Amino acid sequence: MKIVAVDTTSERGSVCFAENGDILGEIRLATSAQHSERLFRSLEFLLDHVPFGLSDVDLFVAARGPGSFTGLRVGLAAMQGFAAAHGKPGAGVSNLYALAWKTRVGPQALIAPTIDARRGEVYGALYRRTGEGLAEERPPGVFNPQVWFESLPDGDIYFCGDGAARYREFITRPNWFYYNMGLYLASTMAEMAAAGKCESLQPLYVRRTEAEMARERLKEIRPT
Repeated sequence: MKIVAVDTTSERGSVCFAENGDILGEIRLATSAQHSERLFRSLEFLLDHVPFGLSDVDLFVAARGPGSFTGLRVGLAAMQGFAAAHGKPGAGVSNLYALAWKTRVGPQALIAPTIDARRGEVYGALYRRTGEGLAEERPPGVFNPQVWFESLPDGDIYFCGDGAARYREFITRPNWFYYNMGLYLASTMAEMAAAGKCESLQPLYVRRTEAEMARERLKEIRPT
């Protein structure tokens, strides 16, 4: 199976081409450049170095969030467009799910991927490693960092993600562990998609958009 996977939800953008479980090429970018610019330049570069074109791809995969609203839409729209143009399926993978998958911790371990959501908040979810993958213990949400960490159960928990790194002072219990790993996710998402661990190519929103919050503030100032 030939797969293209992209993650444009954060400053750690990544794009990869994979075939039958092997990563043929991957680009990782830590940059503030526009998401659309870096995505299409990365795709163009990789297409010059892999043995097939977009018309040969069997599955187009994109990170579905949570993350930057603008970046999220860029990646999803691109993969939706390629899938439609070539008559192939598309799939989405949650960033939180992908982070938990990438930890590789043992069976029955609890994993709490935590992403820095800015504005003093984090995106978080809780998963348990099973023999076949991951079971969701708590769905994705957006939280005050202290509230998120204090809400988690006792027991062994592995934390990962840039939110866990930023708010590491809250990882205080003796059986809590910070799992240090690379945070670029395109190759992990390609692996998950090949294993059928993916969802629809639709955004995962856990926070209201800036426009929605602006409308709410306007109503408070000028009630109807």
